[in-house]
Amino acid sequence: MFRFSQPDDVTMLVLWMRGVLPAALLVAAGACAATGGRAVDRAGTASTGLDSGSSFDSVAGIFETRCNRCHGDTQAGAGLRLDTWNHVLRGSDAGEVVIPFAPDHSLLLELATKRVGGAHPSEAGEDAMTAAELATMREWIESGAPSPSGEIAYHGVRNFVYVANQGEATISVIDAQAQVVVRVVDLKKLGFSEMAKPHHIAVEPDGSHWYVSLIGENRVLKFDSENKLVDAAEFEVPGMLAFDAGRRLLYVGRSMSAVHPPSRIGVISAGDMTADEIDVFVPRPHALMVASTGKRVYTASLSQNTVVNVDADTWESTLFDIGGNPEVLVQFAQSPDGTTLAASAQLSGRVFFLDVSQPPNVSVRGTVQVGGMPWHPTHAANGAVVFVPNKGSSTISVVSADSLAVIAEISGNGLSEPHGSVLSPDGKYLFVTSNNAKGAYQPRHPLGDNDNVGTATIVDTDTHEIVKVLEVGTYATGVGARKAW
Repeated sequence: MFRFSQPDDVTMLVLWMRGVLPAALLVAAGACAATGGRAVDRAGTASTGLDSGSSFDSVAGIFETRCNRCHGDTQAGAGLRLDTWNHVLRGSDAGEVVIPFAPDHSLLLELATKRVGGAHPSEAGEDAMTAAELATMREWIESGAPSPSGEIAYHGVRNFVYVANQGEATISVIDAQAQVVVRVVDLKKLGFSEMAKPHHIAVEPDGSHWYVSLIGENRVLKFDSENKLVDAAEFEVPGMLAFDAGRRLLYVGRSMSAVHPPSRIGVISAGDMTADEIDVFVPRPHALMVASTGKRVYTASLSQNTVVNVDADTWESTLFDIGGNPEVLVQFAQSPDGTTLAASAQLSGRVFFLDVSQPPNVSVRGTVQVGGMPWHPTHAANGAVVFVPNKGSSTISVVSADSLAVIAEISGNGLSEPHGSVLSPDGKYLFVTSNNAKGAYQPRHPLGDNDNVGTATIVDTDTHEIVKVLEVGTYATGVGARKAW
C-alpha cells in the first residue's frame, strides 16, 4: 500500500482539479494514507537510499540452503550467483532476476510461482519453495531488495534508459551501465487504465526528470529521477516527444493511431506543464525533432510527403514537399553537428537524408533503401552512421552518413518488430525496443503470460554486435535516455 506526504497530496489535488490526473489516484492515495502503509513514491520506488524494512539477510539463508548449490561461488548456472547482494542485483547472463519494488516483475519469483511445466526448482528435481520462503522473498523485493545495510540499489543513478511498454501500461527503467532492468513504473498503480498506452519518452539532459506520452489517456506525464510522478499536462493523442533543454520546453507530436488529430504540435513548459499548440498546417504531424541549437523544431506528416520547419521564436511554420509517392515519414534522427536529419519512410522502406544546414530551408541530400518499415532511427555519437530499426524485416540497417549506403545489417535474437532506438548516454551502446506482437521472439522462460514479451536489444555501436537482450513489457515502443552529445 502507498502513503503520500502532505505536499504530494496537495499537488495531486491541484493536478486533479486541472483535469490532468484521474480521480482514481486521489481515492487510492486517501485509502493508502489511512492504512499507514510504508512510505514509497507513486511508482512503488523508495524515495531514499536506505530502507527500514527487511534487508538481504532475510533472504540470504533461503538462497544458501535452496539456491547456491547451482547459483553460488563454485557454480553459477546461467551466469547467476545468489550468494551476495551485488551478485543477485547483477542478475544472470541474460538480465536481471530481481527488480527492486517489483516482485510481480521479478524473474526470481516468477520462476518459482508461474513457470509453465513446473515451478523452479521443483522441475529440476528439488523441493518446491515453501509459501513462507516465497513470502519472505516477496517482502524483501517489495521493500526495494535492500542490501544487508539497508541500501536500495540504483538510488541516485541518472544514466537510465526508459522503455514504454504500450501493451501493459508500464515503463521499464534500465540502468545503462549495468544493462539490467532496475525499476518498473506501473501506471495502473497511479490510477491510470490498462489502456493508458505509454508511447514515447523524453529525458532532460541532466537526468533530473523524464516525460512519457499516454495515447490512451490524452496526457503527458512528468516524473523525477526517482520515478515519482510530479506533474502532468492534458494533450490530445500525444505521440513523439522532443525536449529543448535551453528553453525548457517539451514538444509533442500526435500519435500514429489517432484518427483525426489536430494539425498542430504541442509545446509544454517543463516548469509548470502548461500546454500550448503550434499550427503546422499538415495532417497527422508525427515525426518530431528539436534542432541542437534549439532554434528550430521539425515535424512531418504521416499523410503527405511534407516536412515542416518551425521557428522556435516566432512559431512560424515553413513547409517543404519532398515529392514522390506517399512515404509515411515516421521519425527523424539528427546528426551531432545538427546539419542533417535522417527521416524514416514506412511505406517505401527508405531513409531520406535532409539537409537543414541553411534554415529555414530543407532539401533532400539523398535517400537509401533499408529494410521493411523503417521506424525510429538514431545517429551514432560520432556522426559516422545512422542506425535504422526495420519493423517489417526485424533488422537494424547501419547506414553510412557519408556515402548514404547500407554498410551492415544487424539481425538476431531479440529483434522482433523493432520500434524505438536510443544511444546510451556514453554513446557506446544502442538500445532498440521490439514490439514482438507476432511472437517471433521466444521468451527465455515460459511463464504463461509472456508469449509476446517485448525486448530491449543492446548493440555495441562500434562492432555492431548484439551484446545483450533484456525482456521488458508487452509491446515495447518508444525509448528515451539522456543524450549522448
